[in-house]
Amino acid sequence: MADGHIWVQHLKSSLKASKQLAYLYDVSEDQFEFMGDIFGLLGCAEDACPADKKTFSNFILPDDLVTRQLTLAEMISKCGTTGKNFTLNYRMLRADGTIFPVIETGIISIDPQTQKTTIQSLIAIDTETIERQKKLTSKMGFREAISNSFSGSQERRALISRLDELVATDDRDPKKGYVLLVEVDRVSWINQVYGGNFTDELLEKTNATLTSMVGDRAEVMRIAGDLFAIIFADEYQGEMRDTAQKILTVFYNQPVKVQERTVHQVLSIGGVSISDKSVSGAGLIGWLELALNDAKERGRGCFIEYSDTIGQEVNQFRDVLAIGDNFLKNFKEGRVKMAFQGVMNSRTNDVSFYECLIRMIDADGQVHSAGNFINAVEKMGLTRLVDTFATKESIRELKEYPLISLSVNVSNHTLTDPDWLKIVTYELRDYPDVANRLIIEITEGFAMNDINQTIRVMRALHDLGCRVALDDFGAGNTGFSQLKDLALDIVKIDKSFVREMGREENKHFIKTLHSLASAMNLETVAEGAETILEADILARDGIDHIQGFVHGLPSMDRLWLKDKEKK
Repeated sequence: MADGHIWVQHLKSSLKASKQLAYLYDVSEDQFEFMGDIFGLLGCAEDACPADKKTFSNFILPDDLVTRQLTLAEMISKCGTTGKNFTLNYRMLRADGTIFPVIETGIISIDPQTQKTTIQSLIAIDTETIERQKKLTSKMGFREAISNSFSGSQERRALISRLDELVATDDRDPKKGYVLLVEVDRVSWINQVYGGNFTDELLEKTNATLTSMVGDRAEVMRIAGDLFAIIFADEYQGEMRDTAQKILTVFYNQPVKVQERTVHQVLSIGGVSISDKSVSGAGLIGWLELALNDAKERGRGCFIEYSDTIGQEVNQFRDVLAIGDNFLKNFKEGRVKMAFQGVMNSRTNDVSFYECLIRMIDADGQVHSAGNFINAVEKMGLTRLVDTFATKESIRELKEYPLISLSVNVSNHTLTDPDWLKIVTYELRDYPDVANRLIIEITEGFAMNDINQTIRVMRALHDLGCRVALDDFGAGNTGFSQLKDLALDIVKIDKSFVREMGREENKHFIKTLHSLASAMNLETVAEGAETILEADILARDGIDHIQGFVHGLPSMDRLWLKDKEKK
């Protein structure tokens, strides 16, 4: 029997020969160990391998990074004693800028003794996707197709090299030099409707038009099927916006004739100045892509220049990822808890119900309110996870304590998630006495975005026996007929009006909202009351329930037990 060292060497050689990369990741210690085709997949030497999650994330395409992290986090949260297998598809980014699709298969394990979590995984180039993309390319006729971004096209490398040359030029005027990244919108639709030959001819004419427009002033490089880079090496950076706008205008006003058809083209353009010698060609391309993505997010058909603001947004997103990762870690370790705040009957001063709120306890024992992490939770797409947790916990409390009523906030995405509604139905269908004491709070803005879908979900909740409250009432544009269609039970008047009751118009507005609700037999809750005077005024104006610091801060204790002791 060969010794372990020989087997390890054999495994390394086999992985390298098959162009695969294996790793072992210690989640608790945030440490990676790699084995296999390190240079082939990462583009770096073995001694330069990423050591932790942060450095490894640099080798994953930013568009796919969040999805991969969320999937793994969800798998870790569901991992039992037998481990959890997973398969992921995403795109990697080599050190030289090459982008290619991979398939990652692995297993997550938790040691029952130490509770140490590890991930053992194998990463392989997704050859099927590359071949499929090549076939699509052939069918479409794109000679420099989008699949180049998978295989690390020569054009992309040539662009990086050319930009590196410009950045390194010592005698270059720092006020001159910029690059535009131009994308033709709707290409996939055009290909589906008119076919590959048509699309290829359209893009060839686009290339010709761009080249004709810039003449000797710039170099035009087609770096992917529908993506063009235009390098203005000796033009003033102050002219960038005018140049981009001229390109947009020409393509908008002059439709292209292809195979007896006239096509109006819409372009999106990102731009960056070649001014900072500390930024590499690959870095400039990264900035260009950020600017282009910003242009597309703003509705396409426009130009966006990379600025520090966009860079700050990237840094802010890094912060979002860090906060989100920390939240997931605490969630997995059972340090996300419920807090409760009483909502008081304005006439009897008894508790009508308790609103459920989310709190996170960090490793140092410090308690964080939702305001510290909810933005990151929403941006990382974790709202369904949080809402489902809060809903389940609320129902569990209601089953354990039969004399209380609880309300729980449900986000826009969760409300229309069939899986969430299935969970609620499963938990409550045999417990009508529990359902009668559960209030689901929805936000006004979302309810109006898709009122028909909202009505369908609310009907299902009402059938179970739940009540539904409209949160932040008054902050949106809900009309009388829409309120009637929603068949609500409670409206919660937005705290911004309560906190500024000193202004006469806000007092009248609150009275108007209350009158509207009363006419429809809806109970009213005023949020954000902080003083006895505010609570008294609200009670005199007929508000049914009052919530705010005047009646106590949110607490992680079960307040109803304390209220019972007082009585």
